[in-house]
Amino acid sequence: MQILKYNLIKGPKKTVNDYLQSLNNDELETVYSSSFIYDLKMPDLIKKMQSELQKRKINTQALLF
Repeated sequence: MQILKYNLIKGPKKTVNDYLQSLNNDELETVYSSSFIYDLKMPDLIKKMQSELQKRKINTQALLF
């Protein structure tokens, strides 16, 4: 079995930040608010979404239903 060095592994070039930047404002707000509705347990992803929303000057307060 041949061991590949990590830098030789070819994978997707798109990061989570790239994906979040590609979303329009409505899509990003929907994903962010859905994470609370469905009790998503991914704090790093939620922080990245909050950061992207703040860059776009959109309020990041969680909606209460």
